[in-house]
Amino acid sequence: MSSDPLTAYAGLAACPSCGCLERKGTVRCAECGTFHAGIHMDERKDPNPTVAPVERAPIDPTAYSLSGDQAVPEESFEETEEIVHWDGGSSDFTMEDVDEPPLARVDPDELEFPEPEDLSSVE
Repeated sequence: MSSDPLTAYAGLAACPSCGCLERKGTVRCAECGTFHAGIHMDERKDPNPTVAPVERAPIDPTAYSLSGDQAVPEESFEETEEIVHWDGGSSDFTMEDVDEPPLARVDPDELEFPEPEDLSSVE
């Protein structure tokens, strides 16, 4: 007697979404793309639990009100008097003086256009 033909399905599982047959333990269905294993959603520990979150001042939502009754909130930024001079690079943003006036100021009667080509006699 020959072997059982159902042994071909021994290492396979069906996708719960589309029913596609695939190997057992597959994380994502090759047919519909559904994830059916929780491998990528395992609970992980915080890599650096010693660092405390940054404390921020609470934001008053009335400071952003559209009414004219609110005062402008005071904000402060770090300022520096140091100027950084960048060396190197190949970008050139200089603008050359152009003798031609912009097209908005050109008189249309002064423009020279080439004569059109007559294509009616071409065979």
